[in-house]
Amino acid sequence: MGAPRDPDGFQTNEVVTGFDGLVMHHPRANQHAQMVDGRIIGGEPGRIHAIFGGEVEEIEMARPGRTQGLGPDQVLLKKDFILEDPDQPTGSAASRAVDVPSPVAGYIGRVNERQGLVDVYDRQDGDVIARIRHMHPIAVSEGQTVVYGESLGTQGRQQSGAVHVHMEVDTRYYQAYENYIGDLVSGRLPIQSQHRENVPPRPIVEDGKIRLGESDARVLDMQRTLDIEGYRAQGGSALPQDGVYRTSMQGAVLDFQRAHGVPQTGDIDLQTSRFAPREGGLGPPPFDPALRGREPLPLDVHPPGPRAPGHPSHPDHRPQLPELLPPPVNGRSAGVGGVGGTGSPDLDRLMQALVSGDERAVSTACEDIHASLIAQDTHARDRATQHAQSMEHGTALEQGAPARAL
Repeated sequence: MGAPRDPDGFQTNEVVTGFDGLVMHHPRANQHAQMVDGRIIGGEPGRIHAIFGGEVEEIEMARPGRTQGLGPDQVLLKKDFILEDPDQPTGSAASRAVDVPSPVAGYIGRVNERQGLVDVYDRQDGDVIARIRHMHPIAVSEGQTVVYGESLGTQGRQQSGAVHVHMEVDTRYYQAYENYIGDLVSGRLPIQSQHRENVPPRPIVEDGKIRLGESDARVLDMQRTLDIEGYRAQGGSALPQDGVYRTSMQGAVLDFQRAHGVPQTGDIDLQTSRFAPREGGLGPPPFDPALRGREPLPLDVHPPGPRAPGHPSHPDHRPQLPELLPPPVNGRSAGVGGVGGTGSPDLDRLMQALVSGDERAVSTACEDIHASLIAQDTHARDRATQHAQSMEHGTALEQGAPARAL
């Protein structure tokens, strides 16, 4: 289902050419979702949302009293799509009566025929890494192991109004999810199950991005830098420093990216990591042994150089900042709890620091504001000098005097 294309929210099914072509889950119900004060508002009621690649997406997480079979910090990314047999008429029932290939290899930890649901775990008694819904009939049983591309069941409409695939994949397997959709689109993983035997998954190529729900030493670096520079978690509390990227931290990451001239993706990418250097002697947080390790960052990701006032942990970023910062992805409500809503990230951070009583955060925010005022004054003086020189040059030309190089 494509994104809403007019004010009435009209939607049609659209052919996609890759993972990025899959729009957010339930796009019509979520078309007004946006982040304000570190929380996604305006989305479908009762659902959870977050930012990936600068776009709002629907996710699943454990909730109080309702774990969904997930660990406390797990995040599953939801997508809907329709599989069609290219040898059958487009849109026909016959074209959609196809098996759903597994997006990952793993262990079948749960099957629910009534819901048309299959949970694929990374290992027996491990974590849910893929959840597929609406299938009928289901072709696998609990306790079975499956390989990449093996049929899980037939695309159906169990507990749904239309035949389609509903798929949720752990964000630690984001790139495997991308490859899976790419394999389906390209035909490398054929829709026809009889042609789908022994198709290995493509190798994962490190893209340098840490996404929500992941644990990594770079997240710990980011948490430490955010804390030093006065950023706070959702609701104004201090950010945990444990290397886990949670939803409560994402608003701070987006604000940090905007303030440092980095695209506001919500992902901790290499551009963002340049401003969150490793602290000597600190090792990475513990990792799930079932997951692959990450490749090391390039040696020059944290280049040396002068520091900006209030930003002792990374090189001075001010020369790269545009004259006007782009609109914030993490918006501010007017006066929520007396915090935010000023339109200035520096002032908002100062207000949050004052409310929290964090003296170090107050000091850092004041230094940022002071440095910003100095920079604005210098910029204004430079503009005034350029304007005066331009006027002098124009007057000289009008009087017939030889022109001077400015």
